[in-house]
Amino acid sequence: MIIVTGTCQNGEIKLDQTLPHELEGKPIRLVVEEVSSSPKKRRQSGSAKGKIWMSPDFDEPLEDFEEYRS
Repeated sequence: MIIVTGTCQNGEIKLDQTLPHELEGKPIRLVVEEVSSSPKKRRQSGSAKGKIWMSPDFDEPLEDFEEYRS
């Protein structure tokens, strides 16, 4: 499957790139799907600040593994 984007102008589809030469003369199926043209929202650095908490004893050995440490 090959995905090619394009735009529709006056009832004609204008592709953003050409189709591969391997498809020349072969039957193809064209599925038209409208996509949002708005740019993706970028992640903002530091947006999770204050939402993550670690207990003060985070790095301490777990009691459940006591038998493996000896």
